Amino acid sequence: MATAHHKAHITRLEIDEVKGRRHEIVFVDARSLTSLKRNPLQVPGALHMPVKQLEKRAKLLPRNRTLVTYCT
Repeated sequence: MATAHHKAHITRLEIDEVKGRRHEIVFVDARSLTSLKRNPLQVPGALHMPVKQLEKRAKLLPRNRTLVTYCT
């Protein structure tokens, strides 16, 4: 069975660009659970998906919106 691999288009966004596009963006907090506990502040509505789990859980992410990941 063949699987399709999609290359991600990665672009660095400045905060002003994000503010104007909030309705089309899903924020993904890629910090480890330890980092999140140390600093629990998150972008409101962000999904928590540690970077080590991103590949395994990628199917759970919406494909019709821009994904913005962040970590510390």
